[in-house]
Amino acid sequence: MNQNEVRLREHVGIVTSDTSTSRFGFFVTSLKSRAWVGMEDYVMVDHPVFGEACPLLAVVKEIRNYEQVVGATVNEKTVETVATSEILGFVDMRDAETKPLRKLSVPPSPGSKVYLPSFEFLEDILLRDVRGKAIMHPLLVGTIESQAVAKSGDVKPLSFCLNAEDLMHQHLLISGVSGCGKTHTATVIIEELANKTRRPVVILDPHREYFTVGVARKHLQELRVDRLATIKSYPFDFRVSLFAYDADSAVKTLKMLEVESGKGGRFTVESVPGEWSKACNGKAEAEMKEALKSAVKPGQLAIIDAEGLPENERGNLFTCCVRALWRARVEGGVEPFVLAVEDSATVETQTLERIASEGRKAGVSMCLMSQHPTEISRTVLSQTSAQLMGRTADAGDLECLKNMAGDKYTLLPQLTRGEWIANSITMIRPTEVHVRERYSLAV
Repeated sequence: MNQNEVRLREHVGIVTSDTSTSRFGFFVTSLKSRAWVGMEDYVMVDHPVFGEACPLLAVVKEIRNYEQVVGATVNEKTVETVATSEILGFVDMRDAETKPLRKLSVPPSPGSKVYLPSFEFLEDILLRDVRGKAIMHPLLVGTIESQAVAKSGDVKPLSFCLNAEDLMHQHLLISGVSGCGKTHTATVIIEELANKTRRPVVILDPHREYFTVGVARKHLQELRVDRLATIKSYPFDFRVSLFAYDADSAVKTLKMLEVESGKGGRFTVESVPGEWSKACNGKAEAEMKEALKSAVKPGQLAIIDAEGLPENERGNLFTCCVRALWRARVEGGVEPFVLAVEDSATVETQTLERIASEGRKAGVSMCLMSQHPTEISRTVLSQTSAQLMGRTADAGDLECLKNMAGDKYTLLPQLTRGEWIANSITMIRPTEVHVRERYSLAV
């Protein structure tokens, strides 16, 4: 990537004398083009030692105006705009392949010009792992609050992607009040995993909300996003195995959606024996383990549909399912897989704790959803190294999420449906995210 692709030609400010290795201030200059600078925008400055070969990347955290006297009387004033930005690090552009954000050891020089980075440069840097290598399978979740100007002159929102490799080796928490979009967000992530990685996904579905994940919406072409969601990466050809308490009802619903189910097809529906939900015993666990072996394979989704089951039996069924899957994985009977738990309260705490503590080593990663993170075992919560936090109103839940949300903590009570604060051990900082539309049919 050449320098013209890295930054916009017009600079947007001059660094003040207030600089450090973590922050710097700059006087905002008037702009002649369509470029702009605002809160949460990315800005860049040439490295104080290595120059433009190592651009320093920062995020605007504060903008303020002040008046100053410019003439002989107090009536002769001008308004200056000063921005404060948080330094994320610098990028060594001399290495064409690996571009990690490196920690700055020398503060930027006062008087240096501040530029807006181009959309192309930011998308390239943000779609890299902590080592600076391009992410092989970026899972497109939505967009962040920052925008940038592309080479064409168009203003575009920046994409937010999860690294599939990270997600398949860590546990994810999706938390928020009822109605904030937890199921929708989980569906978006499952779509991406199934279509781009072929990693098996097992979904514990209490209310039959996921079984159309494998059905592409008719206007998918209109929703398609340049570069990140291509025909190749979205074939919607993965198989879906539905294990349903009320199998007849599930088949009828699929027919209404013009989806055929049966042996040899993409969708199969099997009835869940009543014994599996009555008691989570050794016999039921062994039977479920054998039944799931053929469903937990690359390019397949297995959905345990508990629609119609009483709450206590639903808990028995899901707990038995997780135990059976764990045994099958430890014994080598199934491939490494992702387990999506729609409601953390539907699985026995001790069973969840085992998956949280030992799952990653065994090839089992978990996507856990909850309205109240305070109700999740501390053992489980401490093992979720990635979080998507939606609207949160309860004081206890807010306190629980405080460290995870970082400086975005105060936004949690204000978020609306589809808005999230994302954070993980592999992210630079907590980020506000707007989740995209799902590509699959919604029931």
